[in-house]
Amino acid sequence: MEKYAKFISHIASPPAIVTLVLLSTPLRYPHVTWPPTVLATFFIGLIPWAALIWMRLRGRVTDVHVTQRHQRWPILLVTLISILGGIGVLLAIAAPTQMIVEVLFMLAGLLIVGLVNLVWKLSIHAALTAFAASHCLLGLPAGAQLAVVVIALVGWARIRSGHHTPTQVLAGTLTGALVSLGDLLVI
Repeated sequence: MEKYAKFISHIASPPAIVTLVLLSTPLRYPHVTWPPTVLATFFIGLIPWAALIWMRLRGRVTDVHVTQRHQRWPILLVTLISILGGIGVLLAIAAPTQMIVEVLFMLAGLLIVGLVNLVWKLSIHAALTAFAASHCLLGLPAGAQLAVVVIALVGWARIRSGHHTPTQVLAGTLTGALVSLGDLLVI
C-alpha cells in the first residue's frame, strides 16, 4: 500500500496539478486561447517545478514533496515571485479574464497555504487537489462523485505515506475547496 500512496502523491504533486488545471482552461472556457494558457503554465507551474528540482539537487529540500515545513518557505517564495511575474505578463498581453482570474485565485491559495505553513503544516497536495477537482470535474457528468473520489484518494495517500496527519489533509482540502468556491463564484 505504501508504494501506491507514494505513486499517488507523485502524480498529484502540486506542480502537476497546477499544470493540469491551467492546461484544461481552454477546454473549460473555449474563448481562452492556447498562447496565454502556455504562458500561465510556464510561470505558475513550470518555473516553480524547475526551482524545486534545482533545490532538491542542491540539497536545499530533502524531497520533492517538501515534507519538512521549515524547507517550504523558499519554494513558496519562488512560486510567489513567479506567479506575480506571470500575472504581469498575462496583463501585458491582455490575456482573457478567465485565465487571469484563475491565476489570481491560485495566488490567493498560495498566500493562504504559505501563511498557514509558517506556523503549521497544512497539506498543499490536498489543497490543490480540492481546487483542481472543483474546477475540472464538477462540470462533468458524475463530476461531483469523481471529485470526492480523487480528493479522498490523494488525502489517503498523503496520510498513508506518513507526510500528513488527517487534520492537515482536512485543513488543506477545506482551504482548496474554499479558494475554488471563491473562484467559481467570480467566474
